Amino acid sequence: MKKYFIYNLYLLIICLIACHQKTYPTNGETIYKTGKNIAGEKLLDSKTSRIHLFHSCKGCHGKSGNLMKDASLQYAQLTSPAKYVVPYTESLFFRFLDHDFKSDGTKANIGVIWKMSDQDKKDLWAYLQTL
Repeated sequence: MKKYFIYNLYLLIICLIACHQKTYPTNGETIYKTGKNIAGEKLLDSKTSRIHLFHSCKGCHGKSGNLMKDASLQYAQLTSPAKYVVPYTESLFFRFLDHDFKSDGTKANIGVIWKMSDQDKKDLWAYLQTL
């Protein structure tokens, strides 16, 4: 009987560890790392997006936002006139999230469309400023 108790306790501990969802201090960081807002809403528009392998910014851009050198999400890169003829501003970044347009107005064609509230977009933009 004791053997089964220990076995079941072991399984319970494994399940709890596997099911534990990491929480982040801000909504922006939560969005970046999980693709969900702090309320748990999935933000990737899976009906209109062509890319379904990753569900968060971190999936493609990495922990620090610079995994893709040509598409760095580090704030200093996004807002740099040396990197972009039209550097990203908050409103241009929001347009990118909503409509897949680059800062210069051309179609980005990355195949990822997000459905975020204005507050979610502001929180994500604020988090990118920390990268």
